[in-house]
Amino acid sequence: MSSLVIGLNISDNRITSALVRVEYLPNKKLSIERDTYFTRTFEIDTDSDPRNIISNWIQCINDVLVDFIYNYDEYDNIIGISIGIPGPMDYESGTCYIQSPKFKNFFGLNIRLSLMHGLQDLITRWKHNYNNKHSTESTMSSPKKLTTLEKLRQQPLRRMTITPPTSPRISISFNVSPTLDKFQQELLKNKITNYCGRLDKETNMNDGTKTKSFIYRSRRETYFHDVEIISPRKTLTANDFSPRLWTIIEQLAHVPISFYDDTVCFALGEANTDYNQDYERILALTLSTSFGSAFIDRGEIIRNREDVPSDGILSNCPYDQHSIADDWFSTRGLINIYKKLLRNEFPDDSSGTSSMTLSIDEEQKNDNNSLITEYFLVRQASKGDLNAKKAFQKYARLLGHFLVPYITAFRTQLIVITGNLADAWHLLEDELNLTIKKFSQAHVYFSLSPGKSICLGAVQQQSLEIPKTYFRQTHQYLLPVVKIIDTSQYDIYPCHQIPHGYIGIGHRTLNEKLCNLIDENNILLIDGFVGTYFNEYAYQLNKYYSNRIKTEKNLSSLLFYDSRTFLQINSNIQQESYLKDSKSLFGKLTSDLDFKKDFIDLKKFQFFKDNLSYPCVIIGPGSSYVNENSPLIYIDLAKNELYYRIATQTSFSYLKPTQRLLSDNNELTPAMYEQKCLYFLDYPVFNKLKQELLPRINYFIDGQRPNCPTWIAGDTFRQALVHIANQPIRVRPWFEPAPWGGQWLKTVCTNISKHSKNYAWSFEMITSENGLLLSDVNNHLIELSWNIFYGSQVDKILGNENHRRIFSGSNDFPIRFNFLDTIDGGNLSIQCNPSLEYIHTNFGEKITQDEAYYIIETKQHWKKELKNDITFSSYVYLGFHENVDRDEFHQALITSDKEKQDLNVEKYIQCIPANVHDFFLIPNETIHASGRNQVVLEISATPHIYTFKLYDWLRLGLDGRPRLLNIEHGIKNLKFDRRGEQLRCQPISLEIEQDKYEEQHLPTHNLHFYDVKRLIIEPNENIEIIRSTENRFHLCMLVQGDAIEIQFNSNDNNQHKQIRQYNYIETFLIPASINEYRLRPIIKNKHNEKQSHKFILLTAFLKWDCEKLFV
Repeated sequence: MSSLVIGLNISDNRITSALVRVEYLPNKKLSIERDTYFTRTFEIDTDSDPRNIISNWIQCINDVLVDFIYNYDEYDNIIGISIGIPGPMDYESGTCYIQSPKFKNFFGLNIRLSLMHGLQDLITRWKHNYNNKHSTESTMSSPKKLTTLEKLRQQPLRRMTITPPTSPRISISFNVSPTLDKFQQELLKNKITNYCGRLDKETNMNDGTKTKSFIYRSRRETYFHDVEIISPRKTLTANDFSPRLWTIIEQLAHVPISFYDDTVCFALGEANTDYNQDYERILALTLSTSFGSAFIDRGEIIRNREDVPSDGILSNCPYDQHSIADDWFSTRGLINIYKKLLRNEFPDDSSGTSSMTLSIDEEQKNDNNSLITEYFLVRQASKGDLNAKKAFQKYARLLGHFLVPYITAFRTQLIVITGNLADAWHLLEDELNLTIKKFSQAHVYFSLSPGKSICLGAVQQQSLEIPKTYFRQTHQYLLPVVKIIDTSQYDIYPCHQIPHGYIGIGHRTLNEKLCNLIDENNILLIDGFVGTYFNEYAYQLNKYYSNRIKTEKNLSSLLFYDSRTFLQINSNIQQESYLKDSKSLFGKLTSDLDFKKDFIDLKKFQFFKDNLSYPCVIIGPGSSYVNENSPLIYIDLAKNELYYRIATQTSFSYLKPTQRLLSDNNELTPAMYEQKCLYFLDYPVFNKLKQELLPRINYFIDGQRPNCPTWIAGDTFRQALVHIANQPIRVRPWFEPAPWGGQWLKTVCTNISKHSKNYAWSFEMITSENGLLLSDVNNHLIELSWNIFYGSQVDKILGNENHRRIFSGSNDFPIRFNFLDTIDGGNLSIQCNPSLEYIHTNFGEKITQDEAYYIIETKQHWKKELKNDITFSSYVYLGFHENVDRDEFHQALITSDKEKQDLNVEKYIQCIPANVHDFFLIPNETIHASGRNQVVLEISATPHIYTFKLYDWLRLGLDGRPRLLNIEHGIKNLKFDRRGEQLRCQPISLEIEQDKYEEQHLPTHNLHFYDVKRLIIEPNENIEIIRSTENRFHLCMLVQGDAIEIQFNSNDNNQHKQIRQYNYIETFLIPASINEYRLRPIIKNKHNEKQSHKFILLTAFLKWDCEKLFV
C-alpha cells in the first residue's frame, strides 16, 4: 500500500512543490511522482504582507494538485503536507523565528495556520470553479473582473526537465510559474544563465515551443541539458473530478502539515540519492538567510553525540567571544564582510582568521549600503568589483577555518552545500577547498537545485513520525463539562456556584465572542499558564474565522503570532543558578524574578510589535504585554493536568534552560526534571503574572479540555471570586499512586478511577497544587487555580493583619491537608524535612515543611476480623533511639545506598504503635516515616516537596528505577535528641457540653506555626454548635461520622442564611470573612450500625503568635 504526501521546499524567494509517494514496504525508498516538481518565485520586500507571500505558496500547492488530478489513480490519496523551510523556527508549531528586515512581517507568525486558511480558501475556489453544484449559467455569462493575482493564476505553467550527469540519469521536471512582470521573467532567465550555464540560443520561454539547448559543463561538474518547454495542458473542467477526488481535495484542509529544518531535509534527501551512496558521513550546510547544518551518519541524522555540536546545530556555536557562527555565515555575515571591506576594516591578509567581531547593531543601521543583498554582491563580483570578490573569498576562507574542527571530529567524507550563496559557488569554491584541503580530504559539493532533495527529506521525516494520540497519562478522569455524579459520599468535584452569569461550553460559542473582540479591536491577546495547548485554541479560532470569511465579505484572513518568539529563555546561566545541582530534585525559587523584566527579550519584543500585520491574534505566554489596552483572554491549567501532559511529553516548562546540563550520573528522569523546572522556575513567575492580569481578563478559559473548553466572562469571573471568598470553600482533590500506596482511598472515595494500581496520596488541600471549581445553574464546570483566587481574596481568607503580613503572597496559603494511604501497601521512606533557615537559604521558601500525622484509619480497625492479628498492626517511625551516633548513621545510609544493602532501621529509629485518632508531631529536622497498614492525614505546612529521603527499603519506583535519595541534604537536617513518644500529642480538654460535644486542644510543637482542635460530637442531628473564626480561617475535616452541616450568613446586605454540607474526610475551609458559623452532625443512614459512633471534626488554624517563628 502507498500514499502521497505533498513535499514543499520554501526558501526566501522560491517555493518548490512535489508529490512524493510513500511506500509502506521495507527497503522501499521514497520517490517523487513522475520525477516532476513545480517551482514559483516571489519577492519579499520590507512592506510585504505575509498573506501575499503565502498566497504564492498556496498557488504552488495548486500546481501540484492540478498535476495530481491529471494523473489521478483511483487508489491514490494525499495524506499530508511536509515542508522543508529555513530556520530559526519552531518546527513543531510552524512558527517563524527569523528576525531580519526582509522577513520582519513573518517574525513570530504561525505559518501552519496561515497555510491552513490558504488551503481552505483554495478548496473553496475549486468548488466554485469546478464543482457542478456550484456552477450556474449566470456566473458564466457575467464574468467578473480579474485581479492581477487571478490573471497570474490563469497563465500557463512552464515545465523544465533536467537530467543530472551522474548515472543513472533521473529526469527531474519542474514547472516555473508565470511572473507578474517582465522584470521577474528576466530575473529567472538571468538566474538560469548565471548558475546553470549560458543558453546557446535564447528563446522566449512563454511561447510554448519546444527547444533543446546544450549548456556547457561547469567546473563544478554540474550541468543541465535537454531543457524542454512543454505547452500547457487543457483547462480543468468539472468532468475531471470524481466524487472520491472531491473527497481527497476537501480533506486537504485537515491533513497534517509538518515543518522541518530545510538543511536536515536537504541532508536526508542527498544522503539517499544514488550518487551519494558511497559516503557514510555527510555534513550538509545551508548558506542563506540563516546558517543551517546537519550531520548524517549512514543515512541517519546525528543530533546528540560527542562528535557533533549540540543538536547538530553549527549556527549557535561561538565564533568568538562576542558572536556566534550564524552572525558570520548567514547572508548577513557576507554582507557585513563586504561593508567592512568598503570601510577598510579588514586587514589585507590571507590567514583565514580575523580578530574583528561583527557588530549586530550594525545590521540595523540605515546607511548608504542598506540595500546590499547577496544577489547584489554576485552581480558586483561578476562586474569585477574587487571588494565584492574579496568578500566572497574572505567569507569562504573564514567558513573553511570554522568548519575544520567539526569536520575533523565527525570524520566528514562529503560536505554538501546549498542555499542562496550556493548559487555563487564559482566565487566560493576555490578558497573554500583550498582552506579545507589543508586539514581534511572531505569532498565539497554545491547543490544548485536542492528542491527535490528537500521535498524528499521533509516527507521522509514526516513518514517516520509517530503521532501522539493522547495528551494525558493517568488513570484519573478528566473533569467533566457538566457535573452529574452522586455527591452523597466523598465528592471528587466540589464546586461553588457563581452568583450570576453563565459558564460557556465549547470552541464555537467561545470563538463567536473572540471574533467580536477581533472585529472591534483588530487584535486579540491570548495569554495563559505554562502547559497550555495554545496551538489547539489558535487552530480552532483560525478554522472558525476562515469559515466566517466564506460568508462575510471584506474580511482579511486572520494572522496568528506566537509570543514565545520574544521570550528570553536562552539565559542558561541564570536559570541554572536557580536549578542548582543537576542531580537533585531541589532548586531555588525564582520569587525575585519578573516575567517581563527577566524573560522577555526587549529588542525582539519591540521588533515583534513593530511588524505585526492586522487583523491578528497574539497567542502564548507573555502575549498580554504586547498591548495593555487590547482585549485579553487567559487560559488556565490545573496542575494535576499539567503533570499528566508532562508524562506524555506534550507539555514542558517554558522557562527551563534551552540546553539541559547533563552528566553521566544524572539521576533525574525527563519528567522529574520538567517538574523541577516548573516548581522552581515557572510557577513563581507565572503565578505572579496571572495575578497581574486578573483585572484585564475579558474571558477566562479552563484549558484542561483542549477539545471542549469551558469559559466565563471576565467580569462574571471576578465577581465570582469575591462571592466565593465569603463562604466555605473546598478545593478539588486529586490522587496519585506510589510504590508504597494502599487500597483504602480507592474503596472509600467511590467516584475515583479504580484502574490505578493503588493510591498513595490524596491532595486534599495542598493549595500550590489544587484548583477550585465554579459551576452555574446548569452545573457547567470550570476550574481555576487556587493561586489566582487566593491572591485576589487574601484579606478575606486570612482576616487579621498579623497573618496577612506573613502569608499574603498568592502562593502563601500556609496549611495543607493530604492523605497517605499505606493499607495493603508499604512503609514510606525514612525521611526528614529541612530547618527554616536551611529551606530559606538553599531553596528560597518562606516557611519550612513542618508536619504532623493524624491517624484516620488502620487495617485492624477497618477490618474487624484482623483486630488481633499483629501482622497487620500499624506503627509510625518517629525519632531516634538514645545514643545514636550521627557519623555512624550517616555511613550506614551511604553503605546501604551504594551496596544496595538493607538498613537495620529499628537499630536507629523508634517504631511507635499507632491507633486511630492518634496525633504525632513532626517538626522540621525530625526523622520519621509512616508505617504500612494505616491512613494518615498530614496536617502540615504547605511546602510539600522538601522530603529528604534517607532510606527507601531498596525498592524501585513505579517507573522501575531506583527512587532518588537525599542523604546529604537530610543528614544536615536531623535532631538526634528527638524521641518518638515525646512527639505523640496529648489532647487537652477545653469544653464539655454534656450529651452534646467535647472540644479538645491538640497542642502542636512550639516550632509549628499552626494549632489543631478536635470537636467530638454526639450522633444527634438536633445538636447545633456555634463557632467563631475570631478573624482567622479554620481548615476543617470530619474524620469520623457521615457528614457535617455548616450554617452561616451570607456576607451581603440581606444576610441570608446559607447551608453547606461536607461528607466524611472532605476538607473544607471557613474563611475569616465568616465571623460565625453553626455545626450540625448529619446521619445519612439511620439504620447503620455505626450510627452510635461519635462525630469527630478536626480544625486547624494559625497561632496568634506565629510571626515570632519567622523573625
